[in-house]
This record gives sequence, structure tokens and C-alpha cells, in this order.
Amino acid sequence: MEKVALIELNEIDLKLVMMNVAPGGYFNVFDRIDENIRLGQTILKEGIITAGKITETLSILRMFRKVCENNGVSKVVSICTSFIKDAKNQKSFFDEIYNNTSFTFSILSLDEEVKAIYNGIVNFIDVPKGVIVDVEANNTHIIHYNRRTILNITTLPFGAVSTADKKIKYSEIVEKVKQEYHPSDLLMAEDRDIMFVGTGQTMVSIGKLAKRVAHYPLDIDNNYVVQSEVFDAVFDKVKDLDLNQTTRLKGVSEERADYFVSGMAIVKGIIEALKIDNFSISSGGLDEGLVYSYVVPETNDKPLSDMLTYSLDCIRTFYDANNSNTQNVYNLALILFKQLKVMHKLPRAYVKPLRIASSMYDCGKRINFENYTKYSLDIIINSRLNGVSHKDLLLAGFACKCQNLDDLSLSEWVKYKDILTEDDLDAVRKLGVIINLASKLDSSKSGNVYDISCDILGDSIIMKTIVKNDASFDIRQAMKLAPVFKKILKKNLQII
Repeated sequence: MEKVALIELNEIDLKLVMMNVAPGGYFNVFDRIDENIRLGQTILKEGIITAGKITETLSILRMFRKVCENNGVSKVVSICTSFIKDAKNQKSFFDEIYNNTSFTFSILSLDEEVKAIYNGIVNFIDVPKGVIVDVEANNTHIIHYNRRTILNITTLPFGAVSTADKKIKYSEIVEKVKQEYHPSDLLMAEDRDIMFVGTGQTMVSIGKLAKRVAHYPLDIDNNYVVQSEVFDAVFDKVKDLDLNQTTRLKGVSEERADYFVSGMAIVKGIIEALKIDNFSISSGGLDEGLVYSYVVPETNDKPLSDMLTYSLDCIRTFYDANNSNTQNVYNLALILFKQLKVMHKLPRAYVKPLRIASSMYDCGKRINFENYTKYSLDIIINSRLNGVSHKDLLLAGFACKCQNLDDLSLSEWVKYKDILTEDDLDAVRKLGVIINLASKLDSSKSGNVYDISCDILGDSIIMKTIVKNDASFDIRQAMKLAPVFKKILKKNLQII
């Protein structure tokens, strides 16, 4: 395992992201610094990077160098996006950076930049057929893909900053988008299987404001679905605000407030052009795509085939102790789920929450061993698991909590009544018992119990354990759950 830093220079920001990187392409970000320097605007106006901007950039990069050294970073990857190609003095600029900081920047082509955005999306949310919309400073990228293969890329030659700098009215921006964007596949907008995905800072800010307007109970950006009527409500709320009022909006960065409305107007034009009913927000995008493409290239050759497995493996790599038995518990929980199906009667939709909860059944121990299950919900919903809906995260968190049924607070459950149902309440109780039983059947953390066969006899169930070695201790611990098993699953439990 090593500490790696990614430095990203784009039209607006100079960023430092530091992460732990483990073999197999796993990474965990432990710190991030963003500095707003807006080189892109300077280049558009002057055609060069001015002396003042060079001095500012060098000062920040020297600070980045010191931060990397203080954090024990052993490798630095420095990437600059394609905007820099328009600067006449780009070569001398990067020569000066190298001479002062020893950072060597790789400059992306526009195609490489778009590919990184695509990688950041398809490795972050589970949308097999989609259209990605990314509003950058001076360009807007629209990427149409199917089965994780890019079908078409359209880059509009304007973005949130460039339209704001030209002081184009928002109504004119909307019409400009509709005039310039003509989908190559006219059936694309009518394909019901296509999901529209928004990425980039403009889209994330839209999602934050939309959640406030809709009184959404979860503060999670990734995978939040914005309904078109909610977007319109947000747009109507902010389109006529002055800069001071926009700056005070919760969810909009003060440094980006001056071009937020322009970015929203571009999104509005795309929504009207494609007749979009709703779109998902992805907090993954260019930044994450650069990590996948240049820091952990094991994930760059092709998109991750199973984002959730990758996410859980990352958590296991960086957070679980060496003697972790989470994989054993998940395997046993899945066996129990299948064996007890005639009793719990839960559909397959609950398998993903079961997988998450059983794979993180003891995650609360990172905070406190005592009563660790009660911390599970907050940890799971904030774990940035890829390819998982908000509902699945909530179900997993509550199921993990329900290992101890006393931890289930109905007042807390009611907060999510617009996402979860009464059937879900019954389900998480049953899943909690299954997960707890699975963990007790591996109390020794030795994997002695590796399979289970269940016989249902009237009001009783007999679980026959298939073992490698003596599992009497594991069975003894599991049998302590017989009372709660009967309470939730309505059967007497016997384990042999």
C-alpha cells in the first residue's frame, strides 16, 4: 500500500487529492484541497497565462509539494485538462512549474478528458444505458452510451463560465442549446430505458438545491434523482437572483455562484431538447475518472463489471481488520436468505441490501465496540458505495441496525417515509435476524460453518450445519438467537 497524490489543473481549479492505494486497483481518499484560480478565463481573454496567474499557480503548487511531503506521499500524478492548449505560452508555463516544483504535468486531449468523465460515471452509478451531461467551464459534453460502450459524443463549444462572462441572458442560453444540440439518434430521447446522468459541479449544486426544494431526507448527492418539475422550481427560484443572493444559496459554492445560473440554463436547454422527465446526479465524474484512468489503471482498460463488489472490497481493504470475517458472514447470510425463503417471503430486491448489510455487519466497531450496531445506519449511508440506490443504502443500514432490534427507532424510520414502505419495515427486521444469525454462526471467525441445510417441520425449523471442523462454539452462540428468531420469523429454532 502506498500514498499517492493526484494534482488536477482545469479551467477553474487547481486540485490536490491524496489517497491510499492498494494492489488490485483499490483506493481511499484521505484529504483534498481545491484552489479556485480560473486560468481558463485568463487564457480566453489574453491568449496566454499571465505573469500574475503563473505566480499564483507556482505558489499553490509549492504548498501542494509541502503537503505531500508532510503526508508521506510517495508518488504524484499531475494532470492538466485540454483547456491549456489555447495558451500560447503553455510550454514555458509547464517548464517553470517543473523547475520550481518538479511536478511534470500530462496534458489531456479533449477525447481523453471526455473518456475520463465517462469512466468516472460508469464506475460510480449503475446505469447500463445512459446519456451523460457534463457542464464544464467552456464546454458542455453530452455522452451517449449503451452497455458501457460509448455510442456518441457531442461537445457544445460553450459552458457555464463562458456564457456567464459574455453576459448572455439565461433565456438566450436555453435557446442557444436547443439550436446547437441535435441528437444524432432521434429515437434516443424516446427510449424509456435510457437514464440521463448529470455530473460536474453545476449538476451537483442543482441536486443539492433540488433536495432542499423537495424536502428530501437524505443528504447524499450521488444517485439522487431530480424530477423535471423540481428542476423547474429550482430554476425559477434562482434565475433572477443577483450575485449576492446566489452566493447565499445553500449548496452553491461561493466561488462558483457567478456562473451557476448560466450552467443551469444550459441544463434547462438540454432538458427541453431531449424532453427529459428526470435525471440522476452523479458525484463521480472527471475527478474520479482521472483516478481510475491514471492512478489505478487496473480499472482503466474496461469499466468495473461489479461496482458494488469493488466498493465493498475497498472498504474491506482499508477499514476491516486482518481477522475480518465479513466475507464469511455475507456467504452465510445469503445461504440463510435462500434457505429461509418460504418463511421470510422476501423478493430478490432485498438481496442487494442484505449483501451490503452482511458485508458491513460490524462496521459500527470503527466508532465504538459497545452497542456497535446502532452506528451502522450512519456509516453505511455515508460509505459512498458505488452502484447502489438511496433506498438500498437505507434498507442496508436499517437491516444492519436490526441485528439488535432495540436499536430500531420508529421515529428515525419515519424520517424516510417517502423512500421506505411498511413492507420494508418488516423486511429489515427479518434481514437483521438473518445477518445476526450468520455472524453468530461464525463467532469463532474460523469459517468452520460453510453451508447450511434447513428442514421446516411444523412450527419448528432444524438447521443442519455443514462444517470443516468442530463448530460447537459457533452453534452455541447462534442458538442464543432462538427467542428473537421465533419473534420475527415465527418458528422455533434448532441448530445441529
